[in-house]
Amino acid sequence: GSSTTTFNTVFAKATSAQYADLAEKYLADADYEEGTVVAVGGEKEVTACKPGDRAIGAVSTNPAYMMNSELDGGTYIALKGRVPVKVVGIVKKGDRLVASDYGCATAAPPTSPDVFAIALESSDDRDIKLVEAIIL
Repeated sequence: GSSTTTFNTVFAKATSAQYADLAEKYLADADYEEGTVVAVGGEKEVTACKPGDRAIGAVSTNPAYMMNSELDGGTYIALKGRVPVKVVGIVKKGDRLVASDYGCATAAPPTSPDVFAIALESSDDRDIKLVEAIIL
């Protein structure tokens, strides 16, 4: 629809969304690319993850639901749902993902406690790429 009236706050009930993740704005250390995996830390609230970090999500570019939208300068981090995630190394559909180097995820060892996502597609490419995943 459309309107020529300006509204400050609109209360509505949504029954569907065009995109697939729930995201919240956080202050990030840098301007990260789509799919960059982040953890709490760094100079601001979140930073690109490294091995051993507990990842909280990945940078979203098209969130279905945006929380904390009034935060100046924030970056939307997908906390739940379907989103492209930067992955390094071979990944198979159904692999559990954990934090790796340079804001990427990698397939988790079977007993890893720090899983934050599950891959929805496979890739034999060992380099960094975007893989569709479910943020848990």
